[in-house]
Amino acid sequence: MKDKIKNILSNRTLVTFIAGALFVLLFLKQCNQISELKQDVKYAQEDAGIALSNFRAAQDSIKILVDKNGNQLAQIRSFTIDLNDKKNQLISMTNKYKKALKLNDELEGVNALISAELALKDSLLAEATVSRIDSTTAKVNFSSFDDFGNGNTRSLTGSSLIKYNYGNFQVTDSKFEIRNTLSLLAAIENVDGSDVLKLSTSYPGLEITDIENLNLINTRLNRKKEKKAGWSVGIGVGYGINLNNNQVISTGPSIGLGLYWSPKFLRF
Repeated sequence: MKDKIKNILSNRTLVTFIAGALFVLLFLKQCNQISELKQDVKYAQEDAGIALSNFRAAQDSIKILVDKNGNQLAQIRSFTIDLNDKKNQLISMTNKYKKALKLNDELEGVNALISAELALKDSLLAEATVSRIDSTTAKVNFSSFDDFGNGNTRSLTGSSLIKYNYGNFQVTDSKFEIRNTLSLLAAIENVDGSDVLKLSTSYPGLEITDIENLNLINTRLNRKKEKKAGWSVGIGVGYGINLNNNQVISTGPSIGLGLYWSPKFLRF
């Protein structure tokens, strides 16, 4: 046995090959550990960023800005909900959307949920014209139209019949039609690492009382399953450097059955 060991050690070519193979394996293993550590750090940073963003959103309240023309801008921080985390209490916030929008229970294919609460208080001035029908009856026509820009309009049309009967005026058959077109402009902007929902309208009688935005993610899908490093048994076919039985290193095609170790970044 000792003679065999001495023969192996005396063969510099074989010793060099074994040492080189061990070096390569140790190097690949170290690279794999560094790669796994970097991936773990990346995921931890992502989770911490989501938690911080949601903490800020929970502390935030709606802000209403009004410019000199009366245009409103409402904004509030957005929540990010990980649908993969079934223990996440924020998931309960999605229930009202599922019912109202007929969404699937798993919210598959849904990226964001947005809602706005609005209050409308309006008043207007209308032009009136009078047309006489007969000696005791007249018709009063009303009309009004306002364009507030960005698709916000308001119009009123209507009429009333006025009759003079035995010294008294009577108003009959009053008909009015009011038509409003309301436009809301929305955007989600990243501010200091957090998403902020912004909603604006130029309709003067419209008040934005509350808004909400829920960004939906699924870390199970976004973070693909990592291939693990390890040992495997397989058949190898290729072209490369070969060590022959007579301890001569040569290049050429090769085929063999063996035990292999591969880092995850070399697996596919």
